[in-house]
Amino acid sequence: MSTNSDQYNKLKDRLRSFEESKTEEHKLEEDALMLMANYLTEIERFQKANNVSRKDLAKMIGTSPSYLTQVFRGDKPLNFITLAKIRKALDLAFVVKAYSKESFKNLNFLMAQDRFKKQQGSGFSPINYEYTGLTPVKKAS
Repeated sequence: MSTNSDQYNKLKDRLRSFEESKTEEHKLEEDALMLMANYLTEIERFQKANNVSRKDLAKMIGTSPSYLTQVFRGDKPLNFITLAKIRKALDLAFVVKAYSKESFKNLNFLMAQDRFKKQQGSGFSPINYEYTGLTPVKKAS
């Protein structure tokens, strides 16, 4: 009889094997999609908070809503020209911070601790979420 631990280890081994079998090109494409997703997630969050529909955004940047839908679905790549148009149209500033992989792992651990402290009501923690990735902020007037 297999235990949950055995099943977990088998799944973990299968995932490791899958990761190791990826070509360098596939890994780069995956990284590009993750970068795209980071920007698009923040843009969608800003749109929702400010009641800006995709159709409105498309009109603001001079493109079709269907093109934007394809970009947001990941069917078409987000290029920097489109990103710049969106940034200008929504009057956003993106904060980008680069970390080594090891420091990012440590930062994720600190952020998890910070979230736990906040849930437990233990007061303010110095971790600033805005500097852990891409966060659009409205420009100061």
